[in-house]
Amino acid sequence: MHGRCFCGKIRFSTAKDPNSVVNCHCDNCKRSVGAPFVTWAVFEKESVIFNESPLIHTASNRAIRTFCATCGTSITYWHPNRKNELDITVGCLDEPEKYPPGKNIWTKKRLCWIENPDDIPDYSIYP
Repeated sequence: MHGRCFCGKIRFSTAKDPNSVVNCHCDNCKRSVGAPFVTWAVFEKESVIFNESPLIHTASNRAIRTFCATCGTSITYWHPNRKNELDITVGCLDEPEKYPPGKNIWTKKRLCWIENPDDIPDYSIYP
């Protein structure tokens, strides 16, 4: 699996499939990405290799988010409570259509005009 930011400066790859794919509706994700929710592919952290390190921002909840300094693309999310997992925005993957979400998290923060797909489970907070 390969991916990149919008301008292509930051590239990454992994030989492993994601452990899961989730839509996150939390306020932290919505604000940091500027979208009504974010779809994340969750990988084993050590399996992802970057061509260069993206810039880092530490959020108020201690989450480490990375982004491209050139184009601003939000690339990853890592939290110390989940040391071995790295979330990558599905939109950065070269073939995002191969990775549909399997659940919605933080749905108590979901915007009222976002429809709930009936085919995947909802979790009002992080399960």
